[in-house]
Amino acid sequence: MKRLPADALAMVALVALALVVRSLFVGLLGLAHDEPFTVYWAHRPLAELFAQLRQENNPPLHFLLVKAVLPFAGHDVAWLRMPSVVASGLTAWPLFLIGRALGGRVTGFAAVLLFICSSYQQGFAHEVRAYPLFQLLAVAGVWQLVRVAQAAPQPPRAALPVLALLNVAMVYTHFFGWLMLGVQALLVLLVPALRPARRTLALAAGVALLAYIPYAAVLFERFSRSVGQGTWLTVPPPEEVYNMLWRWSNAPVLVLLFLAAVAVASLRREGRGPLWSVGLLWALLPLLGLFVLSQRVPVFLDRYLLFAAPGWCLLVAHALLNAASRREVGWTLAAVGVGGMALTFEPGRGPEGRPERVVAVARAMGKDRAPVLLIPAWYAHTYAWHMDPALFAHTGTWTEALAARGIHPVDDPVQPPAVAAMEDTLVLVDAGARLVDPELTLEHALRQRLGEPDAVEADRGVRVLRYRR
Repeated sequence: MKRLPADALAMVALVALALVVRSLFVGLLGLAHDEPFTVYWAHRPLAELFAQLRQENNPPLHFLLVKAVLPFAGHDVAWLRMPSVVASGLTAWPLFLIGRALGGRVTGFAAVLLFICSSYQQGFAHEVRAYPLFQLLAVAGVWQLVRVAQAAPQPPRAALPVLALLNVAMVYTHFFGWLMLGVQALLVLLVPALRPARRTLALAAGVALLAYIPYAAVLFERFSRSVGQGTWLTVPPPEEVYNMLWRWSNAPVLVLLFLAAVAVASLRREGRGPLWSVGLLWALLPLLGLFVLSQRVPVFLDRYLLFAAPGWCLLVAHALLNAASRREVGWTLAAVGVGGMALTFEPGRGPEGRPERVVAVARAMGKDRAPVLLIPAWYAHTYAWHMDPALFAHTGTWTEALAARGIHPVDDPVQPPAVAAMEDTLVLVDAGARLVDPELTLEHALRQRLGEPDAVEADRGVRVLRYRR
């Protein structure tokens, strides 16, 4: 029997390691933040799901993927997160191939090990959200460009359809897929080693544009709304650029080491190879670009930049190995970098927040009888999941299903649900009321009618207040 090449065995080992590491503690923490929202809409019939997606910040592909695993996952948190775990683990494969092709085998190993030991990556692999899938498609797309460029003038026959398919899937996974297409364009235009892939990228991008025509109106509507109305996020300060590099590097001392290595390697001719250019364009350009954009329309830099983080791994691996002329020094620096990432790695990293505590406190304070008001209204998905996941399979309207369990989301603090004016005992869950009610109009009205509340901070940034006459 023919033996597998050594590099094939190495790739299998790296992917297996990545999948094992990403699977660690995946079910340790409950669903939080936008995870219950994703799971809720994955439960809904397709007609309802696609109607909702006209208002959602993500295209449909990941929702459909979660919907496909629901029959197997049920209410098991670990299984619901498995698509993200698998997507993050598989990213190690094309990441190694890019590093090996442009910087050598050791560079590929170092980049993947930095990626595997990233607490930032581990956290998003433990979320039922689209970001790890988006990242996998982005990295696989860059690998196809590298394949085409290195095989020029006769690129692999399957490269064009594969790249087109990856890019179509990418833009149907996240709106920022178009930003990654822009990064691909810069790579083939500005990195000499990748210029032979220009024609292939142009054709693949054309296919993505044509395939996106049915969904383009939604993209433009969401973009115009964000620009016109702004977001509830605050403008990030200048130090957020450094903080983002810190998140990518696990610890402050490591980001300083990595930046020093990048600076020193940049001064050496050997350090300014194609991987150096790819890393700068793929990692640092989106980071700086999104930061500048956030001065006008604030966005989540941390999660929206997950697609750029593999570029940082490649840049750092290349810089550590090429910061000195002697190979032994480079290997030592790479070992220190990977070792530092491993020592500071937090495998149990997951979404912050303990909404199950909020539900427990609210039920105890209301003795499971008092109506519960939720503000902002979008916290209802999170609260309902931790109260009873079976609510996600409701028939009828969402509002009716919640009201039958004594849960009342507050869409308008000036005109809250009728129970706010009728009941003598009420529980109010404030999960960020000032975002939608800066003057705390609802709290003042309840205080005026029922007196001062008992208040408990049940979770970070979430208060539970009990009003009773």
